[in-house]
Order: sequence, then C-alpha cells, then structure tokens
Amino acid sequence: MDMSSRRVLRGVLVLLALFVLVTGLLEIVVGPSLLPGTPRVSTTVDSNYRFFAGIWCALGVVLLAVARRPAEHATAFRMAFGAVFLGGVARGVSYLDVGAPHPLHTAFIGVELLLPPLMLLWYARVHRTAPAGTLRGEGERL
Repeated sequence: MDMSSRRVLRGVLVLLALFVLVTGLLEIVVGPSLLPGTPRVSTTVDSNYRFFAGIWCALGVVLLAVARRPAEHATAFRMAFGAVFLGGVARGVSYLDVGAPHPLHTAFIGVELLLPPLMLLWYARVHRTAPAGTLRGEGERL
C-alpha cells in the first residue's frame, strides 16, 4: 500500500469524523425533532436522545484524533467502528421489535453494519503493507 492509500484513509476518517461531530452537535441542539417524521416525544425520551447525541458527538472527536495518526490509535479505531456496528445491530433489533423506521434510518442500518467491517479491513490492509519505519514500523501492533 503506498502513501496515497494512507492519505485517502486519513481523509475518509476526517470526513466521517466531521459528519459524526456535526450531526451529534445538531442532535444535541435541536433534539429529536431533527428526525424525519418524529412526533413530539416525552421529556424522558428527549433527555435520553440528547444524551446519546452527546456520545455520538464524542465519537466524532475520537475519530478526528484517530485520523491524525491512525497507526498510533489502532485500538481506538477498532472500538469506534465497533461502536458504530453495535449501533447498527441495535437499530436492527428496533426494526424487528417495533417495525421499520423512516427510510433514511433504514438505510443507516445497512451503512452501520457494512461500513465498520470495510473500514477495519481497509485499515488492516494499509497497516499490513506499510514499509519499515512507517505506520506499523513505528511501534503499532495490530
């Protein structure tokens, strides 16, 4: 894998991090009414929604940190994408339990279940083929 592949991976991480960070901030500020087709919710649901929006926002910060030096943050990389995958599983449970959400959120299930494994494979490929003295050669263990 050449240096441009590592740069592309970092660029994709930055874009994903910014998406997560911005959507998390919007969800904190606007609340559940940001969701398409959402009726008014109870104060408890609103509070819980904004709490998890804060965690989503924090995940964006983690991804930004990982994007700066992915080779040094393999564990954080895996945990972040593992969390997104688990979120997709949780949406799938909701789908089976209470029915299909808005089509946008149905699409998110696919993204959240497919993107993490693809990112993990890409990360492993970039690091496995890194030349000595870079990425893996700087002390990173996969």
